[in-house]
Amino acid sequence: MNNPSQIKSRETMSNAITQITHYHDWVFNSFKDFIKNGIALEIGSGHGIYSKKIAKLVHKLIVSDIDVRAIEIIKEHLKSINNIDYVVMDGVDNSKLPFQVDTIIAINIIEHIRNDDTFIKCCYDILNLNGRLIIFAPAFQILFSNYDRQAGHYRRYTKSQFRILLQNHFTIEKMHYFNKIGFWGWLVNKYSKSHINSKSTHSQIKLYDKLIPFLKYFDYLIPFIGQSVIVMATKKT
Repeated sequence: MNNPSQIKSRETMSNAITQITHYHDWVFNSFKDFIKNGIALEIGSGHGIYSKKIAKLVHKLIVSDIDVRAIEIIKEHLKSINNIDYVVMDGVDNSKLPFQVDTIIAINIIEHIRNDDTFIKCCYDILNLNGRLIIFAPAFQILFSNYDRQAGHYRRYTKSQFRILLQNHFTIEKMHYFNKIGFWGWLVNKYSKSHINSKSTHSQIKLYDKLIPFLKYFDYLIPFIGQSVIVMATKKT
């Protein structure tokens, strides 16, 4: 396990990620209907971009991150919301969670975890009966690039890999690739020497966000690829 005091999760992504809106709305809308109205755990909240959105849909939200400073900032930013608890933990640490939860949301988290099978088992253990797991992760190892290394990714995933990873503990209800146009953009960036926090990367992210209201419709036309993959699964009994 990592030492939380040494991890800065907010540095594993471009700073421009906090300055875009269309992309985050698109991601959230893709899984929000699968969140149960009970207790939810958001693992690796980072900048807290989705925390406020999730909190509106549940009775209680547990916001967690390995980065102590990230939790402090999110807590200050969301201090007016009274149904959120905050936990500093590495992945899923059952000793820090006082009760089981109904939904786990892990957005761009599992690719940072070396032993993803252990992570999945921990999610299973902390979920209530018929609990739900939502995973959003980078797709296709062919896209693995310098950006992934700078972000601390161990791997990217396919739907087949998730079927194998989840088969013992979860029933997959929905799963699909996400951001089909982004697949080609990431493939081009694979050969770029630009840093994840460079000005050119920031500009590219902001421009793409402006185009998402139009580009997102390509996801209905191109079924077999995507920059990311979304998995929505239910705990097996």
